[in-house]
Amino acid sequence: MSSKLTPQARRWRTIIFTLPIIGVTSFVLYKRHVLGQPRRTLPTDLERHGSEKIATIYTAGEGKGESGGRV
Repeated sequence: MSSKLTPQARRWRTIIFTLPIIGVTSFVLYKRHVLGQPRRTLPTDLERHGSEKIATIYTAGEGKGESGGRV
């Protein structure tokens, strides 16, 4: 589909492509701000094992070339 579109056709393509995105975004924001629905979040393991994971991250980096006096 390498044919060139006229400026009017490009405008229509842009409008047809962006209207559904604008509509869905507006609806989600309306539900969130006006109706007070909470923001959707992804379920994570951090809620149950958060402190353990953070401790593992901190201890995993120890002893791997971390020296105070770099040359």
